[in-house]
Amino acid sequence: MQLINMRKRYMYKKIERLDRSTGRVYQIDMDSIPVPSVTTILDQTKDKSDLKGWEDRVGKAEADRVRTEAATVGTHMHNVIERLLLNRPLDTPRTWQQVQGYRMGHQLIEHFFPHVDEVWGTEIPLYVPNVYAGTSDCIGVYKGKPCIMDFKQTNKPKKREWIEDYFVQLAAYAEAHDKVHGTKIDLGVIMMMSRAGEPQEFITAGREFDGYKDKWWRRVEAFQKKSQGPMATPDSSAIKEGDSPG
Repeated sequence: MQLINMRKRYMYKKIERLDRSTGRVYQIDMDSIPVPSVTTILDQTKDKSDLKGWEDRVGKAEADRVRTEAATVGTHMHNVIERLLLNRPLDTPRTWQQVQGYRMGHQLIEHFFPHVDEVWGTEIPLYVPNVYAGTSDCIGVYKGKPCIMDFKQTNKPKKREWIEDYFVQLAAYAEAHDKVHGTKIDLGVIMMMSRAGEPQEFITAGREFDGYKDKWWRRVEAFQKKSQGPMATPDSSAIKEGDSPG
């Protein structure tokens, strides 16, 4: 019996990811101007004072080590989740960080996916033409409702007030999916697993999720002013109303 119900409800277009010194961009079409990624917009418009304070306390070398290790473990965790969802074979882990990532990926699947009714896709390219693009970890139906799902690893459990940008990221993906595929996604969930195997579920929905969508467009506007790029923010009110693609 298949434990995870995979449903191809939408045709997701492949787009090219380009990592540049100024940040990640995506090429949606061969003749289109590359657009900034969701993560680049968030990174370049956030308050980094707390992060800078932490780096000053522990030292740059230690901060870089912690960041690199977290990124490596997170990459392996995402890899094992994606391969489990797509029923693809896994490589034998060869480093301790890979072992940690694999374990956390299995734990996340075991804890959260009994509540996932459908998976429409994993590592899904999403975009608003001429504005931004990104890759969503997973899209489907969670606890009976269409949902943007994001997988996060953490060294230790987090408080909700620490992760606002995670919710804004979900909102960005929901807006793009609604714009291109004509949906009205009103639910986002962060599925988080700590190194100690402690799961945390963070959900945003309804008016709160609408608020994060508004915050997302303000971040886009701030990024465009900062970069003085050629992209113009579309009519976001039409997007919020679930405007079907023409």
